Amino acid sequence: MPRRVILFLFVAAAQLAVPAWMLVGHERVRKDGAVFLFRTAPVDPRDPFRGEYVRLNFEAQQGSWTAPDAGTMEYGQRNAFALLDTDSLGYARITALVDHAPDNGPYLPIRYWTMGDEGTVNSLELPFDRYYLEEGDGPKTEALLAPDWSSGSPSTPLPAHAVVRILHGQAVITDLVVGERSIHDWLKDPPKEASPAATSVLTGS
Repeated sequence: MPRRVILFLFVAAAQLAVPAWMLVGHERVRKDGAVFLFRTAPVDPRDPFRGEYVRLNFEAQQGSWTAPDAGTMEYGQRNAFALLDTDSLGYARITALVDHAPDNGPYLPIRYWTMGDEGTVNSLELPFDRYYLEEGDGPKTEALLAPDWSSGSPSTPLPAHAVVRILHGQAVITDLVVGERSIHDWLKDPPKEASPAATSVLTGS
């Protein structure tokens, strides 16, 4: 067999192996990962062409932490690891930021920004912010998570949280719960307690 053909087959096999390995890792996290509930914050839909996922904001992203390398930083983006715990209601919270992945306990790789050497971090970026749905269901879900302005002033959206499996720093969102119901149940059977704007989007009326 010509060397060029062998090289082509090797490269093709390598390209196929990468997504296959990622899929295996993804399913392992879904099966064996520890469950954390990340309470969502209201969303502000900005992309009318998005249809296959909903972009999520999380309350756990906002807080006050000490940067791992406080006192030696300049303005810019930094990488770190967030140590996880739960609050009194069972929702995920970030207890500290460290510069190395811990040997024990749940954690996530995160990114944060600093304005200088003051050493305080007030917001950060989690490694997940999208929950993928069937085509067209993204805007419907965002309608549930966003405040309703139909009365002229914003209403409080239904409480919601993402169910996230975490294993060795890898995370997979397995469900989105809105008002104690899975988003999939909402999309199949929109209940009457949804806001007028959300009901209109969910039912297509």
